[in-house]
Amino acid sequence: MKKILEYTLIFILTISTLAFISACSEDDSPAEPEGAGGTNEFLNPSGQPTPSFASDPNYGGLMATINYEFQTLPGFPTANLAMAYAQFGEGVDGGDVVVNQNTLGKNQIEGGTFYLVPSLSNPTQVLTNVNFNGSAHSWTVAGANSVPSITGSVSSARTFSLTSPANDGVLTAANGVNITWNGGTSSRVLIVLASTSGGNNYVAVEDLDDDGSHTIATNELGGISGSAMLQVVKYNYSSVNAGGKNYYIISEVVRTVSITLN
Repeated sequence: MKKILEYTLIFILTISTLAFISACSEDDSPAEPEGAGGTNEFLNPSGQPTPSFASDPNYGGLMATINYEFQTLPGFPTANLAMAYAQFGEGVDGGDVVVNQNTLGKNQIEGGTFYLVPSLSNPTQVLTNVNFNGSAHSWTVAGANSVPSITGSVSSARTFSLTSPANDGVLTAANGVNITWNGGTSSRVLIVLASTSGGNNYVAVEDLDDDGSHTIATNELGGISGSAMLQVVKYNYSSVNAGGKNYYIISEVVRTVSITLN
């Protein structure tokens, strides 16, 4: 029964992710500065936020292992799931992509290619041999088209708890948003607060120390009010230079809560 529920959740999450991708592809507006309306540059086809390397003029692509929690149904425990994601350039097919012996499924939308586990072609695939305890996440890319052969690894981020605010908490915007979590590692931290009550307003702060706390001040909220989603991401990354491009390898753990800002 547990395995059936797990497969069902994975299938639902895969379909939801691909629906999200389709919706995002319809928005051709350029990325705005952090905290403004517009396309959130930290979102991607995985459906989870990742750090942005857009400032790197030699950026070639990204490979990520992601641990995240998903609220299943009211009254049921939160599901802890893992996925793998990769994309090269603006969606170039780079051949077979493997992380810790898991071959990622190829997905195509509007002529571009990205890679996922689980994927639409294999929605019940479970990421195996990938733990979030400081162990190595090793990647190989066969190479194709303009993407070279790539080999690299990163030490995984470690799981943690987001201690405040509480899920479904109601906060007073005039007090800002005080965020605490279990800190104390060498990982970097990305925080994204995005409106879910209409509009594209979001606030993002990246490359923070993992010191266990951060406050988004009232004047940094960018007009966000009503329902919002707060995500705290711990991540480790390394880069591989191949063919004159930099390819980033990320391991991250994402914790998410829904809040209301009054």
